[in-house]
Amino acid sequence: MRLFLFSFAICCCHFGYAQNWYKGNLHTHSLWSDGDDYPEMIMDWYKNNGYHFVGLSDHNTFQEGEKWVNVPRVPERRRTFERYLRTFGPDWVQYKKGPNDSLKVRLKNLSEYRSYFDEAGKFLILKSEEVSTSYDSKPIHINMTNVQNLIRPQRGNSVAEVMQNNIDLLVAQRRQTGQPMFPHINHPNFFYAITADDLMKLRHERFFEVHNGHPLVNNYGDAKREGTESMWDKINTHFVRQGRPLMYGLATDDSHNYQFFGLEYSNTGRGWVMVNAPSLSPRALIEAMEAGRFYATSGVELVSLHQTPASFSFRIKTEPDISYTIQLIGLKKGKDRAEILREFKGTEASYTLTDDDLWVRAKIISSKAKYNPYSAGELETAWIQPIAHLQVPALNPNVVALPNAHAHNDYEQSRPLWDALEQGFTSIEADVYLINDTLFVSHERPSFNNAATTLENLYLKPLTEHIRQNNGLVYPNYKGPVYLMIDFKTEAESTYKALDKLLQSYRGILTSYKGNTPTKGAVTVFISGNRPIETLQKAKTRLASFDGRPADLGKKLSPELMPVVSDNYNNHLTWRGKDEMPAEQFQKLQALVQRVHKEGKKLRLWACPEDPAVWAKLREAGADFISTDQLELVKEFLKK
Repeated sequence: MRLFLFSFAICCCHFGYAQNWYKGNLHTHSLWSDGDDYPEMIMDWYKNNGYHFVGLSDHNTFQEGEKWVNVPRVPERRRTFERYLRTFGPDWVQYKKGPNDSLKVRLKNLSEYRSYFDEAGKFLILKSEEVSTSYDSKPIHINMTNVQNLIRPQRGNSVAEVMQNNIDLLVAQRRQTGQPMFPHINHPNFFYAITADDLMKLRHERFFEVHNGHPLVNNYGDAKREGTESMWDKINTHFVRQGRPLMYGLATDDSHNYQFFGLEYSNTGRGWVMVNAPSLSPRALIEAMEAGRFYATSGVELVSLHQTPASFSFRIKTEPDISYTIQLIGLKKGKDRAEILREFKGTEASYTLTDDDLWVRAKIISSKAKYNPYSAGELETAWIQPIAHLQVPALNPNVVALPNAHAHNDYEQSRPLWDALEQGFTSIEADVYLINDTLFVSHERPSFNNAATTLENLYLKPLTEHIRQNNGLVYPNYKGPVYLMIDFKTEAESTYKALDKLLQSYRGILTSYKGNTPTKGAVTVFISGNRPIETLQKAKTRLASFDGRPADLGKKLSPELMPVVSDNYNNHLTWRGKDEMPAEQFQKLQALVQRVHKEGKKLRLWACPEDPAVWAKLREAGADFISTDQLELVKEFLKK
């Protein structure tokens, strides 16, 4: 497969940020599933041992509803109850004693005990679930962090399909609720159920466990099967060549056992993540992790870690008489496998990607033996997340351009920009916030400035290189308009001033206007959201138009100034695709289409039901764009 590095580097301005570290474990179990202690006792341990956040992720359940557990007449189980009663007191603990010394205890809901532990800036419980299912007797477990509604385990026709079906439910929930959440693949080598090839097939998956503290998960592989680190490197080699965001590696303890300790038990404190986030909140933590601003560890901690999309530097928090081996691991151009680029003893390191690098990560191995290790002889270790060059993947040259396809909130796709282009979409949407004179792409105002998600780095630079490779076109055999819709989330005039300045550097690929006379480019930009309408009207020359609303019709605005008219589907129609569309609603839709087309403009309705029946009626009425998150489904619909 051909692939291309950008001939220009990411903007060299340093997006500096404070070092604000939070320690957390994202994989933990209680008596709500197969753990052996009460949720409050578990949270008490984590909070007292310096953790700032925990995801209590029981199998296929939340800590909700009425649940009583029997406490067997086994000494250790009775001692566990007595500790619970002693710690929280009889006014808190609900239990029933019965005949023959039987004992039942009511498990507290998360909503009941959360306020006991949550403390602003100090401790946070993340609502989580371990979705546990299987394929062909292979266990498949996926943690869902900060998920709001319980996800019922899905099946499928392969390991990868099972994982994807469950991940897709979380992605849909994230879009519907607007809440930050993410999936991560647990212990892929648990019964060797999941391979690197399986993980390479996934969309919307950014995290997996490179280190898990459960004794049965085979982190290191065996004589015939590879360990999780080798899998990690294979996955990222594949992802980089596809132009996909990197896969990040987590460490978790996967704790189940809180009364007995040793190699045969799954205990606390065996692995965690250190996240550099601006605050201790679900949104800030998840945004930071999705930006790779964290490291995974089984004991080694850092004094500092500075990361940009193209570099990292760190300094180790040293201990007396302990030495540290640092490995810089990466993939060079022309190579098929990752290798150790450099190995040395030290307490600090830095690395900046060269033109010869595809991706690089770091690993720190301490000489200190791990207390209560995952396996005999384990040394405390830390894993720094990989960095990679922005790349333009080789897309299918025979892709068919779809003049009626609009990629809604394209930046939320598994591969922003590239998934839309791979499916032939001719309209792509990016929401932007102006922060310190830079435009950042995000649905919500970002909690910190991430250089990888600027409008320039996420869209304009890769589009420029892609168009260069295609002899000046987005699609080789398509000369119709390709739109980049930029939705302003911040104040119109200041945001436009920053956008206009940025677009000047990309004039070569953009449609430009002198008054209302266009000079066609490969990409046509139009502005939605907070629109600087008067400024654009008065501009003698410009590189953008604006997105109209039905109320703008009849104002003698040219299609060169207002090429598209957009509105919320629900402002016009109530039909959701079931049964036949009422005739009066279809007539209303047709009337709107006719008003828009009469002025030479195109109609786009957003928030449409994601249903082929609805899409069919939109196209029958003449609506120009289908606005969707379901790229492949819309492609298949339009091709038919």
